Amino acid sequence: MISRKHILSKTHYGIHIYGYILKQHFPEEEIVLSVNNCDCKPVNNPFLPQYRGSLKISVVNGSGVYQDLKDKSFKGDVFDFAQLYFKTITQDELLIRINDVLHLGLESKVSDYDTRLEQINHALDTIPDQEWNPRFSYFSKNLYNLYATKTVGIYETYKMITDPIRKYRTDTIRKLVTEEEQKKYKKSYFDFVTFSGTFTQRNNTSLIKYSELLTVDIDNIDSANNLQKIKVELLEDSYFPTELLFTSPRGKGLKWIIKISLEEVTHLEYFRAVSNYLKLAYNIQVDVSGSDVSRACLLSYDPEAYINPKYIL
Repeated sequence: MISRKHILSKTHYGIHIYGYILKQHFPEEEIVLSVNNCDCKPVNNPFLPQYRGSLKISVVNGSGVYQDLKDKSFKGDVFDFAQLYFKTITQDELLIRINDVLHLGLESKVSDYDTRLEQINHALDTIPDQEWNPRFSYFSKNLYNLYATKTVGIYETYKMITDPIRKYRTDTIRKLVTEEEQKKYKKSYFDFVTFSGTFTQRNNTSLIKYSELLTVDIDNIDSANNLQKIKVELLEDSYFPTELLFTSPRGKGLKWIIKISLEEVTHLEYFRAVSNYLKLAYNIQVDVSGSDVSRACLLSYDPEAYINPKYIL
């Protein structure tokens, strides 16, 4: 099966991938990427054409990484760079595309994750209409993407959150010193979902179908101990069973996804009621900016994310 490790070993830590992509953008230029003490000479950045000779490529821990010397927020590993060029949806699609284009000769095989996902989506499609089947929109790339990429469910989102492909960017944002740097980075490098429903594009007037899910953001938790304490309180709450619970990109908050009913109240009224309940019951302060039905929820890496066992087939 194709893996990141196999591709790195076949492409000189990913340097050949950089070379291929750069050559597609600058066919008339001689692209020379020779590693000297784990660094390459800076080259032109095809994704920030306003700068010349600003892209620095290095080899760190056996993988090619990049950073623009002019725009410090433009950085990542070779697979992030390849994603910018190939624009695939899943990691498996990206790895297969790299294997094919660079003629690496690795065995092409769909991962167990995609096989299981296909089985789950088929099972969801066969559930009668009266059964609750929450579906919502997934937006790839970053917060500047306003148009939905596809429709997903709870289990698929859980697999994305626990996929190590998100580890690099999650680790990176947590290493940034200032809140301003963190906010800029998460807007540019995290994909997201709108848990409350499916949308043609991300705004309150473009709702296709409501999912009966509510996202509760709990931010600015001052310590890892308090974060774990709040997590336990939410999971043990008898009024609102947890559908999904995971740590936010900056590592100082939680994303709590619960089921609600709008038969008697609006989405906003329900959000306010849940916020007041958490304040009175646990002294938990909720981020009130998350009350919109089209609220974007960024997908971080959390290997300890909780999913309601009913979604595990």
